[in-house]
Amino acid sequence: MTAPSLISRKWFAAALILPLFIVWSNSFVAIEFLVGAEGAPARFDYIGYSVARYVTAGIFCVAYCLIWRLRESLQLIAEHWRRLLLCGFVMVPGYNLALAYAQANGVSASVASLTTALNPLFTMILSVLFLKEKIHAKHFFGLSVAFLGMITIGSAERPNSSIPYSLALVLVSAAPLSWAVLSVATKAVSKRVSPILWTFLSIGFGGAMLLPFAGKKSVYSLIKLDQAGWLALSYLIILCTVVGFATWIWLLQNFSATSMGFTVFLNPPLTALSKMLLSVFFPAVFIFQIQPREWIGGALVLLGMAFALARKGR
Repeated sequence: MTAPSLISRKWFAAALILPLFIVWSNSFVAIEFLVGAEGAPARFDYIGYSVARYVTAGIFCVAYCLIWRLRESLQLIAEHWRRLLLCGFVMVPGYNLALAYAQANGVSASVASLTTALNPLFTMILSVLFLKEKIHAKHFFGLSVAFLGMITIGSAERPNSSIPYSLALVLVSAAPLSWAVLSVATKAVSKRVSPILWTFLSIGFGGAMLLPFAGKKSVYSLIKLDQAGWLALSYLIILCTVVGFATWIWLLQNFSATSMGFTVFLNPPLTALSKMLLSVFFPAVFIFQIQPREWIGGALVLLGMAFALARKGR
């Protein structure tokens, strides 16, 4: 690839980051809507939502791989089946069961998206453990500030939570950890594999892991889903899952996993803005409510992450 075309590819990739996070930031709102965390009635429990989203997406993805890309898919599985199993696990049950359970138990869309800011930290720790990168005193300081922020958020009261709010925050933190594992595990092969095939196979493997949970209750919830519920679920399946993850893995071909980790700082403000606008136009369904301690804690989390991850002179 020539230098001008390489530069053009980088600019095109960079231009995709904001649209991707506009789509992904609204996923927290859509999940909240489906599990009935605030104004809307629950369409699913957290398991039913995860099954409906990823078993459905997995069927589509596997069908595509088997019908149109069979030879390439079988070769990819033969060469990387262990890594695909890992990516499928962290992409589907690892990320979504924790996130959906936490959101169904009082963690708002805005706070859930805020915890994704921990992704760069988890990526950094994984890089130290597996890539032998160094960690410095500023990282420990930034981590301490961010941890203080999470404690501050956890001290806020959420009356609609059936479990301690601090426990819900610990559970939702498993989502950015899973995301970091996915990025680090995928980065090692991102330049040698098709982003679409890797995404679809990972979703297929991960969706298969949820099949044991696909009981009568999950099927019944899917059958009786109303129009608004189908709209939210289709948004999550098509844009956030199939298109979103394929775009993310393609972006990993053009930028380092650590650099991509920084982009998750777009999630909290975009989610908060989206939720605020939706609460204005649809006040009976969407409630924008962030408590003062959550504002303070959120600011500490972002400040700590920014300090830990900032480069010298930048």
